[in-house]
Amino acid sequence: MQFIVQEIEDFNSVKNTELNKYFQLSPIYHDFEYLSINDLHEIGNTYVALLLDNDKWVTYPFIKRSFIYKERSYSDITTPYEYGGEWSNTNDKELLKTFRQRFNQYCIEQNILTEFQRIDPFSISHFDDEDNSEYIKAKENVVIDLKQSEEDIFSNYHKNNRRDIRLAKRNLVKVKRNVPSKSVVNEFKELYYRTMNAKNTTDYYYFNEDYFKALSAISEDKMDVYTAHTEEGVLASAALVLKKNKIAHYHLSGTNRSYTKLCATNLMLHEMAIHLKKEGYSYFHLGGAASSQEGLYRFKSKFSNDRKDYYVCKRIFDPKVYDELNQQIIKDKELYNQTIDKGFFPLYRKLIEIT
Repeated sequence: MQFIVQEIEDFNSVKNTELNKYFQLSPIYHDFEYLSINDLHEIGNTYVALLLDNDKWVTYPFIKRSFIYKERSYSDITTPYEYGGEWSNTNDKELLKTFRQRFNQYCIEQNILTEFQRIDPFSISHFDDEDNSEYIKAKENVVIDLKQSEEDIFSNYHKNNRRDIRLAKRNLVKVKRNVPSKSVVNEFKELYYRTMNAKNTTDYYYFNEDYFKALSAISEDKMDVYTAHTEEGVLASAALVLKKNKIAHYHLSGTNRSYTKLCATNLMLHEMAIHLKKEGYSYFHLGGAASSQEGLYRFKSKFSNDRKDYYVCKRIFDPKVYDELNQQIIKDKELYNQTIDKGFFPLYRKLIEIT
């Protein structure tokens, strides 16, 4: 049995070509090419852990982040955007348990303080509350089952969604599926930025120019760019779909608020589902939404009654240091009388942000 942890750039090197084969069957969010692109967005460095046991294996990508507080260095790890967790080519629970034991020991040896996972609803993860793990069901994500017939996919939409799709067609909205290119990704990027500005979202969701530049060159079989234009040719809605090994994910999207009444996004999502079905995909994962975006969740829910449980996981490898750090920041910033979201994890990162 072999346990390896390396930065993504080392795994991508020529000397590790043999190791790359273990990632060919992985989901898109474990894919080397995508992880290398996403690394341009993350604050921290992307690593991959790999446990090999003859013809069985477990992979786990993560972001290692370091910071200094009062001249002391700390590290923690989190999931690359958007989903992660362990992935394996087997349902062998003992292998998954062994991986977690090895990885926890790695974290302790590396003085990693905490770990936060956003677990891919389609992954095979070992949920073991006997270790220092706290699993929390965050949401039931919306999934369209593409194994249905085209007629059943449409008939299973909410009646208001079917109405809006017909309305978009009467409004002569035109949906196009595009292969990744500099021009089409730039067109998407501009609309995406305008959408994020309108929502006043956090900095984390402003993917940088380098990220979009790299996405424009991603392998054509791993991403589609969908656009929906008005009769006059104005971009009304657009989305990026990441896909691999029978599962497609609704990755990023943007909407022109001046044309929401055209229902372009409804038609675009419908045509995405039909295109993906024709390509042989089994599931179209629309995802969920943050608690502050219940309107978005209701919109996605109009496309399917099928759900996948979405879990997050919190781990603290050194509870004593974790508590001491939190209390030290509260003391230094005199936050005793402030309302603090203690559900945020790791808490010290939220405390550090408070001015």
